[in-house]
Amino acid sequence: MNHLIRLLRTFDFHDVTAFGESLVPSHRYGSTTVLMIFCAIWVSIDKVFGLDGAAFIALGMVFFAELTTGVVAAHIRGETISSVKLSRFSLKVACYLVMIAVSYLMAQSFTNHKDDVAAVAFNGMHIFLVAQIVMENIVSILENLAVINGKDKSAWISKIQEKFNALIN
Repeated sequence: MNHLIRLLRTFDFHDVTAFGESLVPSHRYGSTTVLMIFCAIWVSIDKVFGLDGAAFIALGMVFFAELTTGVVAAHIRGETISSVKLSRFSLKVACYLVMIAVSYLMAQSFTNHKDDVAAVAFNGMHIFLVAQIVMENIVSILENLAVINGKDKSAWISKIQEKFNALIN
């Protein structure tokens, strides 16, 4: 475990929890469950409308937007842009892409071996992961945009949560 902590610290993560919250920033706001429900609905939409390709286009656009807004927000906060910060982003993207690739490759493997139940499960997991990762990055982008607009980083997320709560109550 010490090796993992040492590795994470080279990316400026203080501990495993900080790395986890970097991968799932919605956890800080208690909205992970809502995002997961949305992503589960997205799986159903994919099965009906075939949005898998669109999800990957969105993924690329979201990664670019997170990087761009993150650089601008860091500049506004007066932080220097360093290779460590860009490496953190690259590490997150690599983790996300590995999760997506593994679930997709498992789905393909089970399809090739005629194990339809496992293939459907891994295909659903693949679509779900893409949707969840896009949503988590949107949370990060909204945090960055709040900073860019001179607000507390949680300002827009809090506003969206208030509106969502008012809608369901």
